Amino acid sequence: MKQIESYTAHKQDGILLNANEVSDNINEALKKDIKALIDTIDFNRYPDNDCLELRKAYGKYIQFNEEQILCGNGSDQMLDLIMSYYLSSGKTLYTLSPDFGMYDYYASRYDARILKFPCEKDGSFDVDQFIKMGKKNHVDFIIFSNPNNPTGHYLKNEDMLRIVEAFKDIPFVDDEAYIEFAQESMLPYINQYEHFYITRTLSKVFGLASIRTGFLIGNQKNIETLSKIKVPYSLNTLSQKIAVHALNYIEDALKRVKPICCDRDELLKQKFKGIELIPSHANFILVYSSNISLLKQLFEDSHIVIRTYPDKDYVRITIGNKEENQKVFEVLKQFEKEIL
Repeated sequence: MKQIESYTAHKQDGILLNANEVSDNINEALKKDIKALIDTIDFNRYPDNDCLELRKAYGKYIQFNEEQILCGNGSDQMLDLIMSYYLSSGKTLYTLSPDFGMYDYYASRYDARILKFPCEKDGSFDVDQFIKMGKKNHVDFIIFSNPNNPTGHYLKNEDMLRIVEAFKDIPFVDDEAYIEFAQESMLPYINQYEHFYITRTLSKVFGLASIRTGFLIGNQKNIETLSKIKVPYSLNTLSQKIAVHALNYIEDALKRVKPICCDRDELLKQKFKGIELIPSHANFILVYSSNISLLKQLFEDSHIVIRTYPDKDYVRITIGNKEENQKVFEVLKQFEKEIL
């Protein structure tokens, strides 16, 4: 039996700061819309397999034609789709270390090799050396998240373009799950490079993690090809309709960005003995400590669920609401007292 890298799902009890969700629920106006649309659904019928209404709505948001967009059951399914097309036994996926664990999971499903370029502690990396290592190993597929998960490091477009230019002949996926918290997207360059793709999601700043809706954006020819191998009816009717309605409230969703970033930056200004907080361009921070076991235990004792990593000296903490962030601050101060 093939060896598949497992992925651990997130806990759902306690103060949830482990999955980079936004802490506030959708607004009351959108809730009202959702309640009303329930009566319009023919529950005895299959969903629109083409997700046409949703693709048009999301296309309007990102200013792309629907022919260049695929919708699926979260951006995870879009990652699975594109990897299933390009990867197989003997092929090499090239990514960063650390990065999103699902890349390993999907690559292993298709018996692909995984090559990782090591990042610095803050998530930064030498772009020239990244290109050099990829060329030397004749990689077949490139993917990484930008901003990076879990470091929060953000690579500017000028550096992204250097990588795209260096690997024009192989597929490169830019995972922009957290792009709304960053400065600029690579969307304007989609049509300039034949094998360049971007994945997006409604699970983060839009606050719609529960409906599992994600997107793959690429040039029209490649999207048409990939649409032929997409699992039929993969995105249910309710998720499609909720997503369409949510895209009428884009401004409300984007209003979350500034306060989250301000709270993140305020926490990053703090100094704690025995702890290093890594600057971030996303809605989370990476926290290093030489006594990571104690730090994890203190969060557990406070019923705050954070993202932990086996055999690593860091944890990832989502930026929550004011009350949740205050509790995080209190745990970090308690840690400081414990080690003195």
